[in-house]
Amino acid sequence: MLKGSITDDKIYSNYLDEEIELLIYLPSKFTPLVKYPILIAQDGRDYFQLGKLAKTADRLMEEENLQSCIIVGVNHKGIEDRKAKYDPTGKKHENYIRFMAFELTSYLNEKFNTLQLGAGMGLIGDSLGGYIAFKLSILYPNTFGKVIVQSPYVPESLIDTVESIEQMQTLTIYHSIGDEEEKFTNPEGITKDFLTPNRQLSKLLNNLALDYEYAEFQGNHLWVNWQKDLVPALRFLYSD
Repeated sequence: MLKGSITDDKIYSNYLDEEIELLIYLPSKFTPLVKYPILIAQDGRDYFQLGKLAKTADRLMEEENLQSCIIVGVNHKGIEDRKAKYDPTGKKHENYIRFMAFELTSYLNEKFNTLQLGAGMGLIGDSLGGYIAFKLSILYPNTFGKVIVQSPYVPESLIDTVESIEQMQTLTIYHSIGDEEEKFTNPEGITKDFLTPNRQLSKLLNNLALDYEYAEFQGNHLWVNWQKDLVPALRFLYSD
């Protein structure tokens, strides 16, 4: 039984020239007088429904003294729209990055009593959504100080970017991948190796002075695995 509440919201993006639907979870003892950290989820509807993100966080807050936080799910309009926004080659990709970094953060900072520091705004994403969450945290570490990436898409360009970074100590990163993800078949029927580039990324991140945790869970590129993995991920980011 959810102790907090989930409501629908929307924001108009000038960069994307469209209305974006949001899902907003508020913790049970929410009050506008208290400053809360915010966790923003890519694939918002999937994270709330398939990943049970709000439900899991809600339970951990009640049972384990997990820091109370607001969770915002950013919805897309289906597979094509998701690819256009999340994929580095997508036609809406650059404007989606700008929407996330400037419009959405401004909206949330006005709407809620937030911690106006990088550590106060977090990101979570899976697969391509994990790629975009990680990319945003690298581009804007003073805006998004915490990030959870589950089975992220790791292209060569991302590896090159991380190799060129000398310090990232402002970031807190939880990074996970399934031990069977050497062979993952995507919705278009193309089989990819997600595991090897994620291990490569992990080695690079381990060499940087940052708050970093890497985990390999049993299983493949599936919501059932990401859902279970949310417990250690949320604990790593928001344990009191």
